[in-house]
Amino acid sequence: MAELKYLLDTSTCIELLRGNEQVRQQCVKNNQYCCISAITAIELLYGAYKASNKYRQQELAKARLLVDYYDVVGIDNIADAFSFEKVRLESCGQVIEDFDLLIGITARENNLIVVTHNSKHFCRIEGLSIEDWV
Repeated sequence: MAELKYLLDTSTCIELLRGNEQVRQQCVKNNQYCCISAITAIELLYGAYKASNKYRQQELAKARLLVDYYDVVGIDNIADAFSFEKVRLESCGQVIEDFDLLIGITARENNLIVVTHNSKHFCRIEGLSIEDWV
């Protein structure tokens, strides 16, 4: 198995599910190097459950397909790094949402590049490598 290199964040996964051809091509090209965070899995499934009754099963199937396809990286080894970075960001007035911070710290602590279309939040995380495939 290839070494993981890219952590696809929720915005990238949503673009993929919506059929963004540029994101799809990058995911195909880098397929064996991609993974998602447990937080992204949660956000995707949460979004699918929020869909109207008419579309819920369809959205759940798409979300589960993606969650089952990619390796899911857990957050069990990032508590200290997350806490330190959250305090650092708060102290300089650069707060970001906890889920984005969890995804970013997961990437950083596992030496992964976070792939996001939300660079304005992730760029605040010290030492994080970022790419935008959109």
